[in-house]
Amino acid sequence: MNRTLTSKCAACPYRGRHIYVVGTLRFGREMIIDYIDTYTAAKWFQAENLEAITVSNQGDPLGKKMILIDTHSLTRDNLMHMFISKAWNDHAHNLMVLINLQREFEIERVALKYGVRGFLYSDDRIDNLANGICTINSGVLWISWQILSKFMQDIDEELQESDQLSLSEDEIELLRVLAIGAANDVIAKQMGICSHIVKNHLQSIYQKITADNRHQLLLWGQKNLLPKSKDLSAHVRN
Repeated sequence: MNRTLTSKCAACPYRGRHIYVVGTLRFGREMIIDYIDTYTAAKWFQAENLEAITVSNQGDPLGKKMILIDTHSLTRDNLMHMFISKAWNDHAHNLMVLINLQREFEIERVALKYGVRGFLYSDDRIDNLANGICTINSGVLWISWQILSKFMQDIDEELQESDQLSLSEDEIELLRVLAIGAANDVIAKQMGICSHIVKNHLQSIYQKITADNRHQLLLWGQKNLLPKSKDLSAHVRN
């Protein structure tokens, strides 16, 4: 196992992440798992569907699972129904990834709204699997700049249609800290407030910018509040 690990993989602080490969085709799951086992330091599991994965993250050393959804046997409609399912909602706080995705589905902008953190396509080179896993594992999106740019335009259009955007100075500051990937306790320490107030601010911001989840807040903050000199393309795949 893990026969060709690089020194970078061996020293990776995220190597303890539990990675689940989800798909109805056992042979396909086992091929992906074999690659993960060979080229990364990850601890892997497999499941036929999301319902088969425990909702609790207790026991995961990094607090969140990575869940790779093998879309090989799924249609675009199947994916749309999955995004609005209870099982997806139960797991959406984890690092959700679509693999073996068909480009013609053009579902990425919808998937981002439901918290998907990366996309690996059926025609990608095999080494993209390890690169994508490692990138997403570290908390960074794995997505083309073109798709992310269009997604940001979607968010901007939604905001322009809303009359509710009137963020306070504290809410703006919180979003700036959130935009660099900070957790609630880090935000509280940075702003000199308690975690309870952070949660109250977040609830207010959710309503004002019509975001559905923390992932959307992070993307909005990166687009609108980080310094213009910051190269967001460093957070996405080329």
